[in-house]
Amino acid sequence: MSDETENNKNEDAFADALSAVLVVVLPVVAVIYWLSGLPTS
Repeated sequence: MSDETENNKNEDAFADALSAVLVVVLPVVAVIYWLSGLPTS
């Protein structure tokens, strides 16, 4: 296998991992931010 093909696979894997992390982290941060703005009973 050529180095160029391996490099492309590594970049794709990094992009997939980064997008998976963002898909999980962004909603969690948004919910925490939203709940922090709510008044406490």
